Amino acid sequence: MKGIFWKEGESFSNSMSLIAFLLVRYPEIGTVRFDPEQKTLQFSFILNKVLPESEFGSFKENLLLSLNAISELQERNLGSIQINFSVCDGLSFLEIQRDIDSLNQEEIALIIGVTHRYFESDLLLDQQENLQEEDIILQEEMIEHMLEDLKDSRQEKRLIGFREEGRVLIFNRAKLHK
Repeated sequence: MKGIFWKEGESFSNSMSLIAFLLVRYPEIGTVRFDPEQKTLQFSFILNKVLPESEFGSFKENLLLSLNAISELQERNLGSIQINFSVCDGLSFLEIQRDIDSLNQEEIALIIGVTHRYFESDLLLDQQENLQEEDIILQEEMIEHMLEDLKDSRQEKRLIGFREEGRVLIFNRAKLHK
């Protein structure tokens, strides 16, 4: 990654930090959207193919089974989840939306892992440096910490973050259409 940028003079909020760390840690993620009113994070993945409805259904069932299993093992409620996809110009856009209050780092890692395993050859990935195990652990701990902070804080900005040419870009979506 070349760097993380934000509008000059604007403070870097918990939600911005979380989005930046998620995009740096997980090259599989195309975009991350944060909606403070709904208190949700939406992860988008880009597939280099037209996803058949049957394959999406199989993926969705597999992911939901995995998420239900981890929530039972952790003795917590799964919370709100929406899994959708759309197709445009030969690409498929897979969107997974989760509520912040019941989301944790282990679940994020599971979502990424299941998505990566299921769509490995078709998933568009950003180039990533080879990270050392201790760097990965540190990044995941930071994500968990920021996620917990985000649950307890009041955020006002609707944000979207994505990668472009090795950089993480985060924008305030307040004036953009949903």
